[in-house]
Amino acid sequence: MPQTLPVLLERQKQILNKLDKLLKDEFAALKNRQAFSLPQISQQKQKLLNELNANDEAIGKLPERDELKTTYREHVACIQKMLENCQRQNAVNGRLIQLSIASNRRLGMTLSKIKDRNSLTYDDKGSTHSSSSSGMDIQC
Repeated sequence: MPQTLPVLLERQKQILNKLDKLLKDEFAALKNRQAFSLPQISQQKQKLLNELNANDEAIGKLPERDELKTTYREHVACIQKMLENCQRQNAVNGRLIQLSIASNRRLGMTLSKIKDRNSLTYDDKGSTHSSSSSGMDIQC
């Protein structure tokens, strides 16, 4: 199929539709804490972004690219809106990732505090100190 402007513009829309769906899948995976699916989603996302960039470069090389501002103005506006939606969803997903990381850190600190609390002992004056042993060195 020849690389005409209408064909390439339609291809941009198809790629952005796939990207939008993938970003929604990523959001669902993050929301449902399905971390094992994230690397595959990330690879697919990168592949689609590479396709989008390659397609955009192909559009830029066409002699009739000036028609983007006139004849195909509505198509370009639609593509830009789709791209903005993808960027917005990607930002939401990024924020969700940051929140998940912060939550995991808090959980780790809480578990560490619980572990430390369980190893506290008291001396003869009632002061607390942390015992590095777990009480397993008792001789009798």
